[in-house]
Amino acid sequence: MTAQHAIASPQLAKLTVKDFLLLSESGAFDEYARTELIEGEIWVVNAIHRRHARAHAVLTGELFAALKTIGSPLDLFANPSTELSNISLPEPDIVIAVPEDTKMLAGPEVRLAVEISDSTLDMDLGRKARLYAKHGVPEYWVVDVEARVIHQFCAPADDAYSERRSIAFGEPLNAATLPQLTVDTAAL
Repeated sequence: MTAQHAIASPQLAKLTVKDFLLLSESGAFDEYARTELIEGEIWVVNAIHRRHARAHAVLTGELFAALKTIGSPLDLFANPSTELSNISLPEPDIVIAVPEDTKMLAGPEVRLAVEISDSTLDMDLGRKARLYAKHGVPEYWVVDVEARVIHQFCAPADDAYSERRSIAFGEPLNAATLPQLTVDTAAL
C-alpha cells in the first residue's frame, strides 16, 4: 500500500538514477538526442554542433597524447554517464578517471571532468560547476568555444571551486591536480 502525504503546495518530484535509467531503458527518451539527470531533474542536451564536435575531438586527442607521454595509468572517456549521487547522472564531454571495471563510472573515480560549451556556458559555469564541486571532482574544465578560452577550476569545497583561472586557446594548459599533465591548446 502506498502511503499518501498531505502536500501544502506543489513540489518538485526528483528522480533517482535508478528511475532515470529505467525510463531510458524503456525508450522514454528515444526522441531526444541525449539526456542527463542533474540533481533529480531530466535535462535534454542540445545537438552537438560542428565547433563543439571539433573542440571535443581535438581536446580528446591532446589529452590522450598527454596521458601517454607521462605514462599515466588513468583512463580517458568520451561522454561517459557519470554517477555523482543517487540523483545526478551527468554526461561530461570528457572524463579522466581511475581505471575500474564497473558498469557505471562513479564520481569518486573522476580526476578531471570537461564540458565543451558551445551553447551551454551558463549551465556549465554555474549549475554543473557547483555539481562537480559538491561531489568532490578535483578538477573541472569548461571549454568556451565562443570566447576561445578554457576555464579551469580546482580545489572543490562544498559546492564551489576555490581556485579558477582562464587559459586562452593557443596557450599550454597545465592540469592543476594531475602532475606533469600539460595539454597543447593550439589546435583548438
